Amino acid sequence: MASTTSHVTVLYPNKEGYKFDMDYYLKKHMPLVQDKWGSFGLKQYYVTDLRGEDQPYTVTCTLVWEGGLEGFAKGVEAAGAEVMGDVSNFSSEQPLLIKGSVVGTMN
Repeated sequence: MASTTSHVTVLYPNKEGYKFDMDYYLKKHMPLVQDKWGSFGLKQYYVTDLRGEDQPYTVTCTLVWEGGLEGFAKGVEAAGAEVMGDVSNFSSEQPLLIKGSVVGTMN
């Protein structure tokens, strides 16, 4: 049986002189994301802080969606402008979004 769980991974680029306000991100932005997209199937998220590491990204966020990527598409249609419009309040860089269906897990 195919999984109906999908992930959308948000990657914030590590560029010289970047700014990222983790406090704002966790206390303001992620609650906004949950509020605007929860009803479309967003079930969970993971934020990973990569700052200080020699990597191409500073922060990643994995959004876990139940019901496939259709919910994400509907959420973006309904409130994507508001959610993405908030990025400039905590990051100097626009994120890259990668999305796909979960095809294997370890339980």
